[in-house]
Amino acid sequence: MAVDVNKQPAKLLSAFFGLDNDLPFRANALCFGASGKDGMPVVLSHTVAQETLQPEDFQIVTRSGDVRTPKCVTLRPAQDPGERRTVLLIGDLGDAVDNPPLSVQVVGDLLSDGAPVVNFIGAYTDVTPLDAGPSIVLAEEVPESEWARKTRGTVCPAGIQQIVRITWNGGVRLPNGNEPGDTERRLYRVRVERRDGSNDEINPVALAELGDGDNNHFLCLDTADPAVEVSFPAGRLVDPNQDLNAYTHIDVSRGVN
Repeated sequence: MAVDVNKQPAKLLSAFFGLDNDLPFRANALCFGASGKDGMPVVLSHTVAQETLQPEDFQIVTRSGDVRTPKCVTLRPAQDPGERRTVLLIGDLGDAVDNPPLSVQVVGDLLSDGAPVVNFIGAYTDVTPLDAGPSIVLAEEVPESEWARKTRGTVCPAGIQQIVRITWNGGVRLPNGNEPGDTERRLYRVRVERRDGSNDEINPVALAELGDGDNNHFLCLDTADPAVEVSFPAGRLVDPNQDLNAYTHIDVSRGVN
């Protein structure tokens, strides 16, 4: 298994069967003919070198043993710095009732864009089924060098001291279709480690990276004490299939790009 300079392996963090024959008409902007097809976001451990990304890199195996290849793949809409690790697979990927997709494997030379480069070939994960709710699959510290970069989503306010990027296994919104707001900000709980070795739970002072339609949130913190764990309660957000999220708690990672 390929690893980076921090000994982090190249792997698939999740494959989420988000929509079954139900991608909306606007998905044609991502891939011609995508409307009415299946959609499956796959989250990788490292950001991807886009020029190495091809549909043939991915192999989906269904319950019947059929092997499927996506019609197309794209990093959109998650295209801001540090986000280019969510690949949307589009095509006939299985049927939720009769022949659901069970696994995804990288079978081509899909490379990371970091240094040193890692190759995802051979990486494998089980597929989260259509009726399962979304969950957080990655929480990572955002380097301060990225804070001022222009992004498509909202930004953290001035004066914050730390940003944690949250990556869900699929896009999430409120059940009414709106973006998360102040209520959801207070529901995110961040455990930080104080200088004396004690731990406290805090809320972010703001939520950012909203309004761009992807699967990432920024938790804007007013402390430099390192964030070590993030949690979010069940039943507050939905995926594009209107499934409510599962409870999630996850460690905050550092040094992966």
